[in-house]
Amino acid sequence: MPMASTEKCPPLTRASVCSALELIRPHIHRTPVLTSTTLSDLASTPQTPEALLGTAYEGQTPARPKIRLFFKCENYQRIGAFKIRGAFHALARLSDEELSKGVVTHSSGTPQVLRPSGRAPTH
Repeated sequence: MPMASTEKCPPLTRASVCSALELIRPHIHRTPVLTSTTLSDLASTPQTPEALLGTAYEGQTPARPKIRLFFKCENYQRIGAFKIRGAFHALARLSDEELSKGVVTHSSGTPQVLRPSGRAPTH
């Protein structure tokens, strides 16, 4: 079975992201964005001059980055995984003809086969 064509993928723009959100909104719920002072401080630690020895940057003053990390907690989706956003977006963009053939997905933790009815088989 061929993989989905990338020809139907819109360019990544603010408008395409907003459009994707509207397609999946009925199927997902909002999840928090968290920060970590500890990880942000660690990522912002400047290198020492010694760390630059032997590199193209030797002799230069090491950068002093100020990095603030943000974590989108998709693990708080009701199914406990981030994959739901991409899965619903991919399915919402399929034609009726494509959907009528069924969809097979794979994940190392949750493989699924969707029947043309749109329902996963029960076990």
